[in-house]
Amino acid sequence: MSVGSVGPVIQSGEVARAVVAAVEGDNAGRAVNVVDRGSYVRIEVEGECVITRASVERELGRPFKLHELEVNMPSFAGRIDTSTEMIRFYRGERHD
Repeated sequence: MSVGSVGPVIQSGEVARAVVAAVEGDNAGRAVNVVDRGSYVRIEVEGECVITRASVERELGRPFKLHELEVNMPSFAGRIDTSTEMIRFYRGERHD
């Protein structure tokens, strides 16, 4: 992982696969690095990583609440902001 990379570490499975695809769509123009460690997946994006509820729902083909991601996410890199519609991982100061 590079020093400026941020993002979630997610237990492998259906949610992890959906989140990887959602991150790639939600962070267009940013390089997304996915490290598959078997039992978990580390998703790395330089500087900022956004995951929207709508994108994960689209990938899963079912309703999804972001707290469902939190129970599958044992760790993450960076700082985190959460809402009902989006999770944002970032470095540095918070910008609302």
